[in-house]
Amino acid sequence: MTRDTFADDLDDGLEYDATLVAESDDEGHLISDSEQVDAPQNERAVEPAATSKKRKAGGSKLQQKKKMKMEMDINQKKNLSLESSPEAITDFVNTRIRHKNPDLSALELAELYFDKSAFRATGDYKETRTLDNLAPFITGKFDNMLPGKKAKKEKKNKKNSKKNQKEETNREVVEAESERKFVALLSMSALRACDIHRATRDLPGSSLKLINKNKIDVDLKLVKTTHSRVLCCTPGRLEKVLTTEDSGLQAEEIKIVILDNSYLDQKCQNIWDIKETLSVLKSLTKSGSKVYLY
Repeated sequence: MTRDTFADDLDDGLEYDATLVAESDDEGHLISDSEQVDAPQNERAVEPAATSKKRKAGGSKLQQKKKMKMEMDINQKKNLSLESSPEAITDFVNTRIRHKNPDLSALELAELYFDKSAFRATGDYKETRTLDNLAPFITGKFDNMLPGKKAKKEKKNKKNSKKNQKEETNREVVEAESERKFVALLSMSALRACDIHRATRDLPGSSLKLINKNKIDVDLKLVKTTHSRVLCCTPGRLEKVLTTEDSGLQAEEIKIVILDNSYLDQKCQNIWDIKETLSVLKSLTKSGSKVYLY
């Protein structure tokens, strides 16, 4: 390759010691050296602009697809509580498990999957899933698990003396304590668990708040001595209480789990986006808990 050819092929801004022969256009006018070089540069400048537009168009389509997928995911989360089929809820949960564990084999995934018998649909509850309606939701479905409720109903049907009524109430409280059947309300954050606690503390027996801001020994003492049968907690805190040695709360005592499913935070995340949710649910359902979505 000659030195002239090498210089013409490069556009690196360096000065080369070469003698360029001036060329003429179709009308015989001389074309200067700078004109010969500028022309192809201008032509090449058009190509990146066109490519840039194509890239922007492609990026825009990709962003639209991501946005649509995100909106679908948000709507699916919100509407899951309204499902009337446990199978639909189970499919949603197992799909999330599969997406979170792409490297696991089918056999390994099968051990993580939930059976449809673990879930109970709440699509028959027509009220809006708000904090104000949470306590009525609990009393409507799990009234018999709250302390003293059975005694109060019997009082309305029987005209006993005050002494007999007091003895009956005490007996019911003792029975409720010996049975130790809990309803666990799982929220995605400690702040939300506090909101849930405030919305349920007027229930018979009130509610108990279990969050990471409490000292673990305090929570362990509370679950041993509480008269409440409603636990307001995060998945991580409940898991820690259950797995602590000599814990006063056993997984078998939690008969009902209510997921705070309808609540989405500012990032449009909910209880299913908390990493401990699936693991604690798996442990509880193995012990006989039934899961409801609020």
